[in-house]
Amino acid sequence: MEFKGGETAAIERLNGWMFERDMLRVYKSTRNGMLGADYSSKFSAWLACGCLSPRTVYWSCQRYEKERVSNKSTYWLVFEMLWRDYFRFQAARLQGKLFLPEGEGLVTQDWVDDGQGFQAWAHGRTGWPLVDANMRELRATGFMSNRGRQNVASFLALDLRIDWRRGASVFEEFLLDYDPASNWGNWAAAAGLTGGRVNRFNITKQARDYDSQGEYVKHWCPELNDVPVHFVHEPWKMPPHVQKAAQCEIGKHYPEPVKTRFKPPEGGRQGPGKYAPPRDDSKGKGR
Repeated sequence: MEFKGGETAAIERLNGWMFERDMLRVYKSTRNGMLGADYSSKFSAWLACGCLSPRTVYWSCQRYEKERVSNKSTYWLVFEMLWRDYFRFQAARLQGKLFLPEGEGLVTQDWVDDGQGFQAWAHGRTGWPLVDANMRELRATGFMSNRGRQNVASFLALDLRIDWRRGASVFEEFLLDYDPASNWGNWAAAAGLTGGRVNRFNITKQARDYDSQGEYVKHWCPELNDVPVHFVHEPWKMPPHVQKAAQCEIGKHYPEPVKTRFKPPEGGRQGPGKYAPPRDDSKGKGR
């Protein structure tokens, strides 16, 4: 999808997505997509740049509900806009604490200084296809789905235990829809620094749930094009003869998977080490 700046383009996107193509009607069921233009609103770039007002989005939703239907999808889009506001209030409250390695200090975490692991993550060379595909999309287009953002952030901060601020800085550099409050607030939450449960994502399960045929990862990781579907999200499990047939030898054509270092953060309102098992959903910013 091409993002064109300005209010005119923003209003065209809003009217086209919401009314002409009637995508708001099914937003709740499509919002976790990763491939294509209309699975989500993609208003975020125009919102971040001031080309589209959140009030305009809200009142357009109200109009849609009066003229067409009020359902879980219309509720969810407004709900995501409220999360956007929440992170702005949080940023105003925390101020400089938003950028500290421990966030506002509710929990503690020992971050690992792993320059090689960070570069593999940042350039989409971790050997974990879902992570790699999303990071490559970010660098190529300036966009990443909400589902992708939650997964790559969880992987960097919780699996690799690399300082979450390094990931937030990469997002700041490449995202077309970057804004400080949403970016740094979401990253602190993904790193488990907000005092609640830690939402660590199971990357393989997420990939199978939201990219069951591997279409997304193959789009951004073409070296996986001939990998059988049942191996595409865990290509390191391919026997040597399958790797050869798929022209995807692990360690040669596609990287060996980096190893996880997950360790529950200490402290927090729910007590030391309280964290959720790997999950398939989380709060995120409306897109």
